[in-house]
Amino acid sequence: MKLKILKPSDKEKVKEYIDKLPDKKFTVEIKQKREIRSLSQNALYWLWLTCIMAETGNDKDFLHEYFGKKYLPKESRIICREKVEITVSTTGLDTLQFTHYLNRVQQFANVEFGIILPNPNDLHFKEFYETYKDFI
Repeated sequence: MKLKILKPSDKEKVKEYIDKLPDKKFTVEIKQKREIRSLSQNALYWLWLTCIMAETGNDKDFLHEYFGKKYLPKESRIICREKVEITVSTTGLDTLQFTHYLNRVQQFANVEFGIILPNPNDLHFKEFYETYKDFI
């Protein structure tokens, strides 16, 4: 059973539920809920891919596939009775996971191509945005 704690009173309900469990062995997992990646994170990512495309000549959709295979986690799935490894989509990442992904893409572009991909709060971001916004 999956229980959600969205407000303080939900904690009490979860505690009550656990107290009523029979004397058997159980596994309880508690994970912090994070929102899925934000639209602003996604927009920044595609702006960066546009820059990398302009600077390297690689198609941004291919770059998206490349970085996904390089940095996103894999999941095992059974498809047509065959076990296959699937790369997790960026759409399923939460904001923290997507931040880590963005950091890896940013670092790769800097190390491999000498491309500096600024963050929105960086001094030269507006100029960067104006340069690449029409190509997104």
